[in-house]
Amino acid sequence: MKTPPATPRPRRMFPDDFDPFNDRLSRDIRNTLSETFVDALARRKPSEYRAIAEKWLTEKLAAGYVNYIQDRLHRYDLVLEKILASRLDDALLQSLVLWNYGLFFEFHDHLERIWQQATGDEHEALKGLIKAAGVYIHMEHNRQEAVKSLSIKSLYLIRRYSRRLTFITNLDVLIKRLENSDPVSPKLENPALC
Repeated sequence: MKTPPATPRPRRMFPDDFDPFNDRLSRDIRNTLSETFVDALARRKPSEYRAIAEKWLTEKLAAGYVNYIQDRLHRYDLVLEKILASRLDDALLQSLVLWNYGLFFEFHDHLERIWQQATGDEHEALKGLIKAAGVYIHMEHNRQEAVKSLSIKSLYLIRRYSRRLTFITNLDVLIKRLENSDPVSPKLENPALC
């Protein structure tokens, strides 16, 4: 089983023909793949996200779209394999696997479902992590104003409610990377992920 690199690598930028912020087709592909993957992860059914990906791949799409779909399929398979092999049933720990494979939009979707059910300090802490994922989503597309704004908001929430994020054993590393607008996302750690 492949695991994410021990030393995080810089996020790669997507080609101009895949831009979910300015192109409806890119947004539709990203959103449907992500939603289907998060649903499939909960049910442990990879056939669900593979079917949606195959449906998109039957369209006559530009290379940027095809590359994005194929990249996502590959990473989805690796994430599901890791979660199954590690027997991770806890949704928060599963979210760390998504993060560590650079699936920040999927991390956002997955964590948002937990956040919607949370209350109080936990609700605010998870909101901070969702915004941190947004930082890296925007970095992938070189959207620096959004990166700066989301970094400030996520840092405030993560620092203030850090006691609710103890499932991330190296939260200090994430804070430091966000403070420095470091394009290299940290590998989030928890002993259960070994």
